[in-house]
Amino acid sequence: MDDPVIKVLLIEDDEDDYVLIRELLSEVKDTKYILEWVSTYDRALEKMAYTENQVCLVDFRLGPHDGLEILQGARERGSRAPVIFVTGQEDHEIDLKAMRSGATDYLVKSHLTGPLLDRSIRYAMERWQSEEALRRAYDEMELRVEERTAELAAANAALKRSSDEIKFFAYSICHDLKNPVFALHGFVQRLFERSKGSLDEKGKEYCVHVLKASEQIAGLVEKIHTFISSKETPVVIEKFALAEVLELVREEFRPQFDLRQLHWKQPENTPEILADKLSLVRILRNLVENALKYGGDGLTGIQIDYSEEAKRHLISVADDGAGLQESDPEKIFALFSRSKRSRGVQGAGLGLAIVKELARQHKGEVWAEPGQGRGATFYVSLSKTLS
Repeated sequence: MDDPVIKVLLIEDDEDDYVLIRELLSEVKDTKYILEWVSTYDRALEKMAYTENQVCLVDFRLGPHDGLEILQGARERGSRAPVIFVTGQEDHEIDLKAMRSGATDYLVKSHLTGPLLDRSIRYAMERWQSEEALRRAYDEMELRVEERTAELAAANAALKRSSDEIKFFAYSICHDLKNPVFALHGFVQRLFERSKGSLDEKGKEYCVHVLKASEQIAGLVEKIHTFISSKETPVVIEKFALAEVLELVREEFRPQFDLRQLHWKQPENTPEILADKLSLVRILRNLVENALKYGGDGLTGIQIDYSEEAKRHLISVADDGAGLQESDPEKIFALFSRSKRSRGVQGAGLGLAIVKELARQHKGEVWAEPGQGRGATFYVSLSKTLS
């Protein structure tokens, strides 16, 4: 059987980076990549809108333009192709903006490898194909509702019973809400900036509330999509050093730790393990983010430890923050469940549910234990028998 062929459009103004990406893609086995390169903003918009490229790799800095402008311009011209941003430096704020703008991934050039680039492209295509299939299915369902009102009750009943249709419904919600919410946020932000001099205090307060509410909705939509994708994205088992993942997560949160003057502690010696590297990054990212979000003012640091048993790896994330109530460990991993101590803290209650699902895909478990007086420790086990 012939290897699958994937067409990739690279938007990059540095020929050396084009050569690098071309070489990385040529190293990928089992997939043939056809790479097309453009180096200007106008040419990029033309190609993104009218060619058959399946995935677009976009340099976040393209002369006077940035990747967000390119993505917005392409979407305005009708392009729905998945977009992966690549950049020369790590920037957590830009990463968040890229994801909120609709980019599938955000990669740092200095960290690029053939397998990482291949996996990011395949994930982008799978996500796009799922969204396209769900969009078509949704349109067909709407037509059926118009033509056959009698089928609506049966369709709704089947929707509640079927896990696949529940996923479909959630994907549709994510897709249908994302763009209007971002548009609402943008328009209110623009209104606030242009008119705040003529607004009274109550008007300014209303604008701030609308901006915060739209950000919360956007965050919830993204969390729902992340949870669904954690179930749908295939697990790629590979051997890698656990220390590499710990460093990636540490660097991601370094600005927050520096700002809050928190300490980070991790084991000095860790082994190589077999797992899905991206999933483990997401597990640790969610646990660390959870500790930072709910640790409270008393949080002074986070400690990550590793141990192993005969059949599993055991990773723990401990903090000395606000801690857990006695009933919390049994329910905080459920969908949309949040601790009573998290009241007043923005969140969707999906982060720990995502951790639980990713652990399950690794034939493992996740659980939490309250600390002595304060703080909490979250444990994640991963099977050693993955292949």
